[in-house]
Amino acid sequence: MPQFRYRAVTPAGEIVAGEVDASSREEVVRRIEYLGHLTIDAEPVTTGILTRSRKSAGKAPRSRDVSIFLHQLALLLGAGLTLEAALQTLSDNTSKGLAGFAQDLRASISAGDSFAEALEQHTVAIEPAYVAMVRAGEASGKLDAVLRAIVEDRSRKEVLTDRINSAIRYPLFLVGSAIVILLFFLMYVVPQFEPVFADLGGRLNSGAAFVVACSSLLRRNLDLFLGICLFLVVGTWLVLRNREWRARIIGAVTLLPGISELAGDRRTARIVGTLGLLLENGVPLPAALKILRDIVTEPRYVAALDSVHEQVRNGRRFAEALADTTLLPPLAVRMLRVGDEVGDVANIVRHASRFYEHKLGLGLDRLMGAIGPITIIVVSIVIGTLIVSIMSSLLSMTDLAQ
Repeated sequence: MPQFRYRAVTPAGEIVAGEVDASSREEVVRRIEYLGHLTIDAEPVTTGILTRSRKSAGKAPRSRDVSIFLHQLALLLGAGLTLEAALQTLSDNTSKGLAGFAQDLRASISAGDSFAEALEQHTVAIEPAYVAMVRAGEASGKLDAVLRAIVEDRSRKEVLTDRINSAIRYPLFLVGSAIVILLFFLMYVVPQFEPVFADLGGRLNSGAAFVVACSSLLRRNLDLFLGICLFLVVGTWLVLRNREWRARIIGAVTLLPGISELAGDRRTARIVGTLGLLLENGVPLPAALKILRDIVTEPRYVAALDSVHEQVRNGRRFAEALADTTLLPPLAVRMLRVGDEVGDVANIVRHASRFYEHKLGLGLDRLMGAIGPITIIVVSIVIGTLIVSIMSSLLSMTDLAQ
């Protein structure tokens, strides 16, 4: 649908501006007049490549900044400000990226969209589950309470994400450091000993001979080696950008021993936590199940969610439909069955979410405690083997000289 940029005057004499999707300029004018504003101009937005790239770049603030923005918005709404006034205040007193985000939201609302509809245009910054909560909050008149719940949930997820990233970054740093040391050793250290090794001829031990051969091969084909590294980096980046391939890779990694249980706990905590958040804030169960489909990546679990959603729509009890799938572990299913039987699924789901988040945190602590020492031992063995090979050859030459 075409996009139009407009300017208008409010009954109070304030000039408002923004962008809105509409089929024609006449529709834009009608929507502005419906709000009681006087249209100044409404022109199609240029859709060039540079324009689109600048627009998309301005609509992707950082996750933590969005959480701070939502928290401040909830405080302003709780203090009695209207939504449009609160957004105007934030756009005047936040960083450049968030100011553009707030201005876009305010422009959409000025054009007649609801707050949820405005947020739907920023799916990179706001997940569909939060949009559904905002829609329910607007309908119930409890938008500030819903925003506080969203901020609390985002904060918990950010802390958990930081712990997961720390568990990944530390071993990657050790492995990367080992690779750099190894390349430096082969490129600059080993060549210093090559004249000495040449005097040994065939008396060079197999380990040292292998190291010397690798050093010579690397120096002769350095451009090819760097090209292969660049190709692998770019190829990996392109593959991970594809949602389907990323889901396959994640599915394969989660099958590894030691990771499968953690991956299951994380998936359970995310599904149960999001479900509880939606139900607590007035989103019906069938709609909540539909939204959960957007946060699950593995195809088999997407199919399981579709099956549960269809059965619930047809009148089957939620816990019974869930028990026929492998979407959640048996303990989580039993907890949800209790909530379904007593008619308080939202409360039970919230406790189940906290349980699995705690369990995941303990598992991450154990994994980080094991990965660090194991990685250090492996790196030490590799580097130590190279040094021993070189030193043994030098000692052999010294013995021959004597």
